[in-house]
Amino acid sequence: MSVTSPEPARERRSLGGLIVPLLLIAVGVVVLLGNLGYLAPISIRAVLSLWPLVLVLVGIEILLARRQPFLSLTLQLLAIAAGIALVASQPAGLFGAASSGATTTDESVARDGASSLELRVSGGGGRYEVRGGAAGLVDARSTGGELEVRTERTGDAAEVRVSPAHDRFELFSLGVPREVIVQVASDVRTSVHVEGGAGEFFIDLREVDTSGASIEGGAGEFRVVLPRPKGSVPVAIQAGAASVTIEVPDGVEARVTTRGGALSLSSDNARLEVRNGGAETSGYATATDRVTVSFEGGAASVRIR
Repeated sequence: MSVTSPEPARERRSLGGLIVPLLLIAVGVVVLLGNLGYLAPISIRAVLSLWPLVLVLVGIEILLARRQPFLSLTLQLLAIAAGIALVASQPAGLFGAASSGATTTDESVARDGASSLELRVSGGGGRYEVRGGAAGLVDARSTGGELEVRTERTGDAAEVRVSPAHDRFELFSLGVPREVIVQVASDVRTSVHVEGGAGEFFIDLREVDTSGASIEGGAGEFRVVLPRPKGSVPVAIQAGAASVTIEVPDGVEARVTTRGGALSLSSDNARLEVRNGGAETSGYATATDRVTVSFEGGAASVRIR
């Protein structure tokens, strides 16, 4: 008596059973990369807009899985890849990207007697610029998505937080890769904190009366122009694989130290000579007004100008 082998049926089931796990893994990887800033921030709208893909996968399964399981699996993988590519290229959603890509948001915070400011700028990937010269306490502009600006005041001290806007549909930050420009009042004592993903950061502190600054980001390009300090001013930079340029204006006494993995440190500024993984101006040690820069990161190139 012959017995029919169950292997083909079992093989079909095992191939079909790969699709849902692979789809979940692929979506999870893209969302994770968006959260870390290596892709544009991914909104829940973009993920939900993939629902027709489920119909495509089921149709392929019904049509081909029994007769040609390997062809069925191949077509399903190609469909998943196409869907993930669409999400990565249209992070605001397949029907919302065109309108949000042109969005420009302007926000302003009045001084209202503030004599000190703590500024916190956060977001995903994109370009971030912080500088002085605001007409009010803080002026912020975002291109490519909306901003949320929150202010807390205690007496004459203000804390202002600038971040991508969220709504009830959002799982992560809104929209497409954005440019965010934040200006602060030049005559208000300010501590600056910038936190983002992989992107481009331009922190120009020349016209900022800063008590200190911290910049955190992923892989990307960082350009930091040091302030003209009042007292001892710390500037901390933390990044992944990054290209970092630190500009030291004439007359500013400064020290730069580095720590991390495969770092390279060079100086085009005649006032700062690189020694033992760091550099400092000749008058730094005795100066009352000075800037202390610390950089920590992975495989990074740090250049002093």
